[in-house]
Amino acid sequence: MTESTHLLSSKRIPQSISERQRALKESGVGKAAHLIKDAVIGHQEAPYEGYYDPYENEQSVTRNNISVICGRLVVRLRGAVTFSSWVLFMLTFFEPPPWCRDSSNLLLDEGGHDGTYSHEYGDCKQLFDAYGTTEDGEENQELYPSSNSMWLTIYQSKLIELVCVCFISLFMAFAFADDGFVLRLFFYPGYKRWTHAIQCIVLVCLLTSAIFDNTTCNPFLRMLILGTFLRKFQLELWTFLKMIPEMMVPLSMLAIVVVFYAWFGVVIFYDSPQGIASFPNLAEGMWSLWICVTTANYPDVMMPSYNEHRGVALYFISFMVLSFFYLMNLVLAISVNAYDDSIESRKSSRDKLSKKLLLEAYSLLDVNGEDSVSRKSIMHVMTILNQDIPEIRGLTDDEKSIMYALLDKDGSNTISLDEFLVFSSVLLLKLAKKSDYATFVEIHLPSVSTSNSYQCLCKYVKSKRFENVMEIVLVLNALIVAAQDYPMLAGHDVSHDPHYGDGYIDTVWEGAETLFTVVYVMEAMLKIMVNGWKRYIESPRNAFDFFMTVLVVLASAYVYYPNAYNNRTLIEFVVMARVLRLSRLLFAIEKFRIFGAISLDIIPAAASVFLVLLFIAYSFASAGMLLYGGVISRDPNNVHYQSLMEADDFVDSNYWANNFNDMFSGMNVLFNMLVVNNWTTQSSGLELATGNKWLVRLYFLSFNLLGVIGISNVITSFVLNAFFQQLATINGRQGPEENVEGEAVISGSRAVFDSSVITGTETGLRESYFARIQPKHRDVELDEREALRQLFSGTSTASTESN
Repeated sequence: MTESTHLLSSKRIPQSISERQRALKESGVGKAAHLIKDAVIGHQEAPYEGYYDPYENEQSVTRNNISVICGRLVVRLRGAVTFSSWVLFMLTFFEPPPWCRDSSNLLLDEGGHDGTYSHEYGDCKQLFDAYGTTEDGEENQELYPSSNSMWLTIYQSKLIELVCVCFISLFMAFAFADDGFVLRLFFYPGYKRWTHAIQCIVLVCLLTSAIFDNTTCNPFLRMLILGTFLRKFQLELWTFLKMIPEMMVPLSMLAIVVVFYAWFGVVIFYDSPQGIASFPNLAEGMWSLWICVTTANYPDVMMPSYNEHRGVALYFISFMVLSFFYLMNLVLAISVNAYDDSIESRKSSRDKLSKKLLLEAYSLLDVNGEDSVSRKSIMHVMTILNQDIPEIRGLTDDEKSIMYALLDKDGSNTISLDEFLVFSSVLLLKLAKKSDYATFVEIHLPSVSTSNSYQCLCKYVKSKRFENVMEIVLVLNALIVAAQDYPMLAGHDVSHDPHYGDGYIDTVWEGAETLFTVVYVMEAMLKIMVNGWKRYIESPRNAFDFFMTVLVVLASAYVYYPNAYNNRTLIEFVVMARVLRLSRLLFAIEKFRIFGAISLDIIPAAASVFLVLLFIAYSFASAGMLLYGGVISRDPNNVHYQSLMEADDFVDSNYWANNFNDMFSGMNVLFNMLVVNNWTTQSSGLELATGNKWLVRLYFLSFNLLGVIGISNVITSFVLNAFFQQLATINGRQGPEENVEGEAVISGSRAVFDSSVITGTETGLRESYFARIQPKHRDVELDEREALRQLFSGTSTASTESN
């Protein structure tokens, strides 16, 4: 039980207050604890003087207590306020779009609107629910195609927005109290100033928009305030912004090539079918070649002239070699190099910041200038970390003793500067008693657990032979599933088969599948019995197996147990779940296991990079709704309809659902842009419908540069960097067990050690512990094995690489 848990007990409250008071009597302890916290996190929103210090001014007791309490609330509520910001962000997807709320915004000919107005949805519901016969004779068609995601009324959307805004405002009030109600500290120059300023301005704007009922800019404001609460997103956005100047060099070269080839194309194709279609002037020629760079119109763009003269291919091939094969890949190469430099710079900055903060904390604790810090001071710091700083998890007394022993490498009972500089790494440790991993049999049936037969069973279940047997079972299961599903996979009609979907185990295949399910249940039970639940579920492979087994068992029981709810859809789901279960076979292949382990490490860290892409797409989709909402329709009364019908490619491709009538539809259009193919069909439809082709082209060109080329290259750079970093780390984890100077045995990314004596320091404990590194950040370059090796080695390291 942690100290933070003890605080919930009324009996512990006086003791905790007493411990905190004793700790704060020592000079510099409070400030040092906060500096160490920033060193652990690897980020500091402002230097310590940019915060209110509740430990300096002893006369302002009330303000000090309010600051400490509100500081805790700020940390505790950060997740909730981030969730509220996400709710605001997602409102745009489910509320009535702004373009159709007011009838004055509708671009309808006279007679196209019956004049009714709904206070719940504005004119949106009337338009989105409108069905009719189109001009080309298709009946019962949506006149204003949408994703049917308008789940909220205008009032409900406004109410949710106001609740979220009020909650975020309350959070900001707590943050202001945390800074001692001092405006100078709340808006301290640097990161704190611009984040707090943006948050306050956005909150005021959202409240104003609610009062005056004008939501035009709300999607952008919601996105902005969410971004201020996502620190990792800010890091990746800043990385992207720093990469733009470097990417501009090859992109400028690309622009020059496009201009030159367009100029040349206008001249050589003058007054020819090729020239009329693609090169009537310099601007149109540049647009045709830009589309060519995206490969969306190649080789179609050259066919009019290529059919007449094969030599024309040299013009287009040379352009594609220069632009697509060379310059676009040069952009990628520069992006990868710049991203690698950014990661190294980020890591170096974090290490320098950590060292700087720890040096400052050490100088505060070394009051007498003896070049050492006493055990008492370290324990006082840990008390403040426990009680005043929720970012650091609560430490038990035993964990404090272990962490102090890891710091005191020479056993002198004092901490030198070199030893102190690994404090932030020590606090990243996640400790667990080895006894916590004891199995049910070992705890409740000790005589059975020590018997020869049970030990033989344990040895067999943990052996490679048992895994091989299960892999053979999986292969047999795969063959059975393939035979069972063959008629459906071959395209045969199985709906007339009386045994298909009847909810009974009345075929050989169903009987075999049920038998396999029983085998998988027995496998899971054996592994849990032998390894214990905690060790079993820590394995990603076991977690996947358990989830799929439980899923299939529950679904099968629901389907095959006699009841009135059997249905064909659920039976098909059971079949698909069985097929998915066969993906376990991939774990049997070493390369797949490595790639799977790398993916598990990369995907969480990649979320921030994809967030940058999400924000760009969100902003463009919101702008698209404002600019082109209601433009794509099949309503003959819409003033854009006749012009849209002239877009043959758009109409023939039946692209009606690709529009900006609501947020989901707009995001889908932009996703289509990301995969490049046929985006020109979408663009041509909007060009003709609006009559403003260059505004439409500027919109799509901007997203292409930012999203398709910019962020896509950043994502590629991230994946390449992360893959090679983690490949080295995974290979290190798979090394043999390593005995670190007799202090600990490292296996994989976990160390096991005897807590009685650690690096020469006696702790008074008698249990064995497991230790893992649990970083506060999600950067993927962390080598847990190396970090553990440094912590348990007898030699202190002046700088740590685990932060």
